[in-house]
Amino acid sequence: MRTIAVVNQKGGCGKTTTSINLSAFLALQQKKVLLVDMDPQGHATLGASPDSAQPSRTMYDLFIQDKDRQAIGLRDIAYTIHENLDLAPADILLSAVPERLRGAAGREDILSRVFAEVNDRYDYIVVDCPPSVGLLTFNAVNACSEAIIPMDPSFFSLHGIGKVLETFDVLAKETGHRVTPRVLVTLYYGRTPFVKAVLEEIRNHLPGQYFQTVVRYSVKLAEAASHGQPIAHYCKHCAGFEDYRALGAEVLRQQEAEVSDGEYVPAELSAAPSNGNGWTVLAKGPVTTPDGVVFTLEAPDAGRVQLVGDFNGWAPEGSEMEPSGRCWKKVVKLDPGRYQYRFVVDGQWQNDPLNVSAEPSPFGGQNSVVVLAGPTEASWN
Repeated sequence: MRTIAVVNQKGGCGKTTTSINLSAFLALQQKKVLLVDMDPQGHATLGASPDSAQPSRTMYDLFIQDKDRQAIGLRDIAYTIHENLDLAPADILLSAVPERLRGAAGREDILSRVFAEVNDRYDYIVVDCPPSVGLLTFNAVNACSEAIIPMDPSFFSLHGIGKVLETFDVLAKETGHRVTPRVLVTLYYGRTPFVKAVLEEIRNHLPGQYFQTVVRYSVKLAEAASHGQPIAHYCKHCAGFEDYRALGAEVLRQQEAEVSDGEYVPAELSAAPSNGNGWTVLAKGPVTTPDGVVFTLEAPDAGRVQLVGDFNGWAPEGSEMEPSGRCWKKVVKLDPGRYQYRFVVDGQWQNDPLNVSAEPSPFGGQNSVVVLAGPTEASWN
């Protein structure tokens, strides 16, 4: 079971939006997901559940147990809001927990203990944390192995990232518990040099600690929340849907990479020769060979797939890929350099699901990025 805290002490950076929509897209991939609302504002509860009725039990009841009643666990609080997606709700009562538990032994480990009780029930637990550093946030981070730090591209957010990472360091020193943090850029406009510079700062100073996916500003995300729906169930033709779908895919790919120790390749490429025979099979994305760069997409139900990029003027016509079993392939001769590309599947543009490196396109969606360093070497940055 993977446990992910969505945390930032700064408000208004997309924590709740990310918690809701990441959970929904993971659930659509047939993962059993629990969304835990740890914010007394209860915004994840409001934004993810179409039922506006007050839940009978909330996270407050889990933290403040009635000694005269049977112990309450997550199974007693969580309820299903969509297929494969459960919600553990919260409301304003949760704000009383730090004071009620003042001085109580083991109060920092309550969430860790209850997560262990549902280890066999869920594939993912995603925790929406409050915009503050305190007992509730400490409980969440202490119970999770990973942390997503959403940040809007602003000077204050950039400064605050260091403070969040310092908090994780303090936790590790005091408890020995370490989390794997990754920064997620949200509310991205991409129209000003400053916004682009903030993105470059993240990539230059936090190598390996950021998501390639960038979430653009989309009014549809706010509309979906007002209807108590994740964007996946509200609007499929908007930037918010594309970007959170890409984030979900990237989170899943991280798990695949961990399971296979960074050697994940599609089944159709698993028998490809090693570079000792003149091939270079890379962990993700295109494969370089002496004949050129092999682009591959698994799309068994597609009738037509095309490869477009800045290497062919983004023109679909004349860029047909060839079917090969469940996959479509195309070999392209490319000089060393940096290239953006996409696939066009039956007229629908999409990025490369095997390539974690992607950048927002000025025309919508994400462009995959490949850097060809030499005749047989490629990398993703």
